Amino acid sequence: MSDRENHSSKAKLSRRKLLQSFGAVGAVMAVGSVGAVMAQGKPFPDRDNDQDWDRSVTESVYSGNPHHNHDVAHIYDVRRLGAKGDGTSDDTDAFEQALLKVKENGGGVVYVPPGTYVITRLLRLYRNTCIRMEDGAVLKKMGNPNSNLKLFVNGIVGDAHYAGGYEGDGGITVIGGTIDLCGNTNPPTDPTRNFQAFGIAHADGVHIEKVTFVNGHNGHIIEFNSSRNVKLLHCLFKDQLVRSDGQYEMVQIDFATAESFPTFGSFDDTPCRDVLIEGCSFLNGHRGVGTHGSKYDSAGNQVFHENIRIVNNLFRDFADIAIKPESYRNAVVSGNTIENTGSAGIAAYSCHNTIIANNTIRQTGLHGITISRKTVTGGFDEPSVHVTVSGNVVTNVANSPFRIIGGLRILIDGNYCSVANREGAYLTNTSDISLRNNVFRGVCQAQDGQYYGMRADGCSNVEITGNSISNSGYARNYKYAVYIPAGNSGVKISGNSAVSGVSGAIRSDAPDSVVVSEGGERYLTASLNASTGTVALNDDITKYRSLIVATGSVSSGDLRHEPVRGWYTSGFRPGADYLNVPTSNGKLVAAIDTSTQIRIVSTSDPLRYIIGLL
Repeated sequence: MSDRENHSSKAKLSRRKLLQSFGAVGAVMAVGSVGAVMAQGKPFPDRDNDQDWDRSVTESVYSGNPHHNHDVAHIYDVRRLGAKGDGTSDDTDAFEQALLKVKENGGGVVYVPPGTYVITRLLRLYRNTCIRMEDGAVLKKMGNPNSNLKLFVNGIVGDAHYAGGYEGDGGITVIGGTIDLCGNTNPPTDPTRNFQAFGIAHADGVHIEKVTFVNGHNGHIIEFNSSRNVKLLHCLFKDQLVRSDGQYEMVQIDFATAESFPTFGSFDDTPCRDVLIEGCSFLNGHRGVGTHGSKYDSAGNQVFHENIRIVNNLFRDFADIAIKPESYRNAVVSGNTIENTGSAGIAAYSCHNTIIANNTIRQTGLHGITISRKTVTGGFDEPSVHVTVSGNVVTNVANSPFRIIGGLRILIDGNYCSVANREGAYLTNTSDISLRNNVFRGVCQAQDGQYYGMRADGCSNVEITGNSISNSGYARNYKYAVYIPAGNSGVKISGNSAVSGVSGAIRSDAPDSVVVSEGGERYLTASLNASTGTVALNDDITKYRSLIVATGSVSSGDLRHEPVRGWYTSGFRPGADYLNVPTSNGKLVAAIDTSTQIRIVSTSDPLRYIIGLL
């Protein structure tokens, strides 16, 4: 096509319609130019006069700027370049021409009117490309399904030295239309092959908005690898066909490595940064959004994806996890609605400084929210650190609303959970964890009296305070509302509204537990079975006006609770006073050696525990 014919093609396109369609998106190629014209107070060009438009926009934006290298008014209508859009003709050539013209001019807009366009080869995106698809514009990824696996990439396929860091082709904008990967109608003969709409790596600036993606086949519909300043807004992802084993996020955030993204390089482990995924809907797939790779740098330090925000999206009907942050730092997962997952609703692995807040999660096949350590044999091993889980509503969970494994400095605060088959919160091998002000209703429904409202195993510095736990009105009950077996340390339990389960309300066998009931009772020992020796107290006995001493055995029916007071107004006096209480078969005598230790002198029945009354 000659230059004159190409200019005529641009003249016939309604620039008013095109620019109005951008709205407030801020696409680099067009909207920015209009804003610049208005901001500088220059006459607004006649949108139907091409000569006036080109001159006014270009002069307004670039006058006096010697560094510009593209004319923002370059707009290429694929129909004018030969595309039929009839659903049967191969329109690949027209799209390639338009993209190459954008490259030649240092930027521009590929305009796609309504129609169904058949694409049979991989399309290359160049720096400062904007693709604007009208409503009713559909791109169908066709061709050989065993070799044509991707629709768009922003690099040179097979070039391991294409770009490093964030120096690849960026400034990419895609708005509107539908991308049909045709995994249902044109699947590969090899079921392990993965279809992809966008394979992006080493980009600085990617904006994808109001695009509908349908009929994926395995794989990641979009991969953002080693890129920054990425926005994915108000898009729809629907129907991801999975025919093989794997971990297939519809949108993956990852490193551009030879293992995870061998399409092109450089494979320098650059993380993703400043990514926003907002207002999108993800329906019927394997996984929604996330990452499944972690690594160390050459100095042995964990590499983090930074400032990842996954907010206000809908996830429904997933075979596995809806949202899977991994090796994220300074991340926010908030305001999402998650319904019907085969595994956890949200599963965070080896994340730091992350907030998971105000999400609604319903009907999961495993846990509601998991915070976990990522461990790879012989490779990676790091905990999740400084994670806050707050204000979430979690209901109808196959296992536990909260499952915390191998974490450090974790806060679970102000969440509402109802109807779960197992523990409301199950903590394992975690240090410095607080569960505050959470509500649990109808947990432990899988079996009567076999699970616990909250449980910790192998944890240290555990705070459980201000929680409300009750199974009243539900078919099955927990064994204890709170259970802390031996092997935990530094446990403080206070101010909970814990309705008794089959065996009781709160039980802690950790030796240094501090348990305070609503009535001011505090367990000064864990559960014991002591007939001789010394017993350590987990608080100062002189602070208490009286004690309750439990002796005997539940199973034999001779468990007995007896009150005991210290001397007159002085209270309990270490080195002077004794505990002397009757038991079912005689009495117990114990000397108060220090403010935090007693010594059993004699007893007819074993000492089981001591409660202090404030």
